[in-house]
Amino acid sequence: IKELNKEIIKDYFNKKEFNELLKIAENQIEDLIDCIYTVKITKDIMQAFLNITEPYGGKDITKEDILATLQEKNVAYGIKHEAIDEIIIKKIYNQDILIAEGLKPIAGLDAKLDYKFDIANQRKISINEEGKIDYHELSLIQNVKKDQLLVQLIPNTAGIPGKNVLGIDLPAKDGKKLTLPKGKNAEIGIDEYSLVSGIDGQVELVNGKVTVSPIYEVKSDVDNSTGNIRFIGKVIVKGNVLTGFKIEADGDIEVFGVVEGASIVSKQGIILHRGIQGMNRGELICEGDLVAKFIENCNVEAKGNIVSDAIMHSNVTCGKRLELKGRKGLIVGGKIRASEEIKAKVIGSPMSTITELEVGINPDIRKKHESTKDEIKQISQSLEKAKQAVDILTKISRTSELPPDKKLLLSRSIQLKLQLTQQLENMKSVMTEMETYLEEITNGKIKASEVIFPGTRISIGSSKMYIKDMLKFATIYRNQSEIKVGPFEE
Repeated sequence: IKELNKEIIKDYFNKKEFNELLKIAENQIEDLIDCIYTVKITKDIMQAFLNITEPYGGKDITKEDILATLQEKNVAYGIKHEAIDEIIIKKIYNQDILIAEGLKPIAGLDAKLDYKFDIANQRKISINEEGKIDYHELSLIQNVKKDQLLVQLIPNTAGIPGKNVLGIDLPAKDGKKLTLPKGKNAEIGIDEYSLVSGIDGQVELVNGKVTVSPIYEVKSDVDNSTGNIRFIGKVIVKGNVLTGFKIEADGDIEVFGVVEGASIVSKQGIILHRGIQGMNRGELICEGDLVAKFIENCNVEAKGNIVSDAIMHSNVTCGKRLELKGRKGLIVGGKIRASEEIKAKVIGSPMSTITELEVGINPDIRKKHESTKDEIKQISQSLEKAKQAVDILTKISRTSELPPDKKLLLSRSIQLKLQLTQQLENMKSVMTEMETYLEEITNGKIKASEVIFPGTRISIGSSKMYIKDMLKFATIYRNQSEIKVGPFEE
């Protein structure tokens, strides 16, 4: 209402009675009111809302007016044209309608390291078939081979930028980068996103770096705290190796303490600074040389040389030379075999302890000879049973016809008899060749720089000698199938 008389209105309300009509303005033409467009933008400029008032006789909603209003407010990105169409069709008035929405930036993903080994290095308890915990098997060592994958780097990704409703670019953060945790003896792979082992050894995470060590060192005893040790490289034990535990290594094994009734197996050499007290259950097996302060009540197999101060009541097989050095230089009791030579100060004891020495035959050949002998015995026994079955069934068939099952048994027994006969002939042929070889062997010596006591039994090739009288400063050798005694040779 234009040119309103406010004083008349004020006086009117001051009166007590309201039964009078008052003229408050002159007669005038009514104005036509168009739609009013209002745009509200959120504080983060990521959304814009449109509110339209209802027209009174004036111009109604049009798409052109909406777009013009948005342009006036600089809203240029993420405009929702579907929402505009809906507003026009449904005549939506006096409501805040989301009319534009920006694109939020997406941060890149951080790089990750996928470790292919247990970085926590926790003990893995083994439970046997009876449900009991085996404290000997703790799996503390993580062995890896050369070129084995240790860590895979999953690289970071770049961020994806966004835009607000005003069309302004919004930068995005790239993911954090990481470098491969390369430590000693670890190498970066060809793809530059992987870490591989440069050697065979034990993998560990040390101060955040992946390290592969060719040596596994036990600073204390090998006991329930360490469990059995299986390592792809060299093992060093600063303490003792207790009874019932086992050490296996592809490299050398070196023990500074005493080895009890334990098992030591190496694909290279063994060094025992204080020796082994095997308690008739200990064993030393290696493919290289063996050096031990003493060896007592133990089973030993070494494909290389053996050097010790004393070997007592043990079964020893040596692939090359066996030498007793040091203060004692003693061999007493047990059975000692060496391919090339046995050299000691004292062999046997004044008590005539049975001590068996054998030289001149490769231990592997001797083992094959003995296994062949056992196999011939087994085949002979099986052949005898097959012959008996054939004889019995054949005898029965001469007096009456055999039932079908007995006929089948006779057929199979005859076939087995033929097979075993052929196997026996082949094995006997092999045995004959080995015995001929053993008969021809003349190398191999046994040397004692001080004394060989009675009770000592000597074997060189297929020849044998029993020492009945004490021998001093002697070398025992074989000449033309006969064992002879000569002066001590260095």
